Amino acid sequence: MKKQNSIYIALAIILMASLACNIGGTAPETKGGQEPTVGAGETKPVTTAPVQDVIAIDGPEGPETIDLTNPALYIVPNTPSYKFESTIKYTGVDTTGVAKEVTSIRVMETQTQPQPAQRLVIDNGSGSSETIAMGDQVYMVAYGGCNAFPNAGQQDLSAFMPNLQKEITGQALRVESGIEVNGYVTDKYELSSANLVKEDELISAFVYVARSGSFITLFELQGRAKIDFQGLGIMPYQLADPNQLADFTRTDNYISAEDGSLDIAIPAACEDPAGLAGEFPVMDGAIGSQIAPERIFYQIEKTAAEVADFYRAEMPKHGWTLIEDTIVERVVTASGSTGPVVTLVFSKDGKNYLVKADGGGPVTGVTIKEK
Repeated sequence: MKKQNSIYIALAIILMASLACNIGGTAPETKGGQEPTVGAGETKPVTTAPVQDVIAIDGPEGPETIDLTNPALYIVPNTPSYKFESTIKYTGVDTTGVAKEVTSIRVMETQTQPQPAQRLVIDNGSGSSETIAMGDQVYMVAYGGCNAFPNAGQQDLSAFMPNLQKEITGQALRVESGIEVNGYVTDKYELSSANLVKEDELISAFVYVARSGSFITLFELQGRAKIDFQGLGIMPYQLADPNQLADFTRTDNYISAEDGSLDIAIPAACEDPAGLAGEFPVMDGAIGSQIAPERIFYQIEKTAAEVADFYRAEMPKHGWTLIEDTIVERVVTASGSTGPVVTLVFSKDGKNYLVKADGGGPVTGVTIKEK
């Protein structure tokens, strides 16, 4: 079911792609057919890239010019461990003439020890989401709930971050030397509009190359372009005035890290879910689940009858009484037929909740919610 899980993950994470900026950077590219969960929920806080508490390692001054097409300048996804933060701020007006300011932050951490793991956080100002890919497992926290894919196969969340290597080109001239940035002694190089693949109006652009490692640790960009505020998740949704330019600034911080030193763990909302999940357990072997405080949905490679038998036996242990038990052998819908569908209704403390097991396919979909 790994291929199927990847499809579900793509559908969930594609919501994050809607936050991708229309200016100052490209939308996330997909890899291996994947596309990036989003929402407003409790996640680990998004912070700016920290300056390392170490003495910056100096070295010889960088060359007078650098070739921006040189792959060695960029931290790439197969680097063992690093942090990457991209922050873009937009200032403009909407179609009603009201001033708007939007900040979009994307943060990714990756490491290979003690096991391959990545953490992706997106914060668009109105809420944040957190996605963890750890080994074959993927967990997404959004809207206070958890989407879990325990057998998703290896995923690469770097596909949903800006790819600087594809956004700049040509030669850049050194304009300043010996600047300490992100814990590194760096040399600063200035970019012109000829260095940018996109044709936005450029105000200024610089890259800072660490002398230790010779990679770009900071990218700064200021410019003006037309922008769709709706694409950034502004509430209420309003479009920017298409006839006016919006100002934008962008900073990308790249920081290498000791492999295994990053705190990448299964989100608390997935390990110890609150609300409904504390009363109605998810069956072992679920291939994908969405757990929110008032709703649970998951799929499992068992028949609807087996799912129903599980809850008939399990729920009385939690103080719930079965008050309805119906089976429909075949259901005809606009998209075709399915079945059997087993619906159980349990009652406790004046509340009724249903467990619906929808079978008839390779997997059974299980929905648990208040009736």
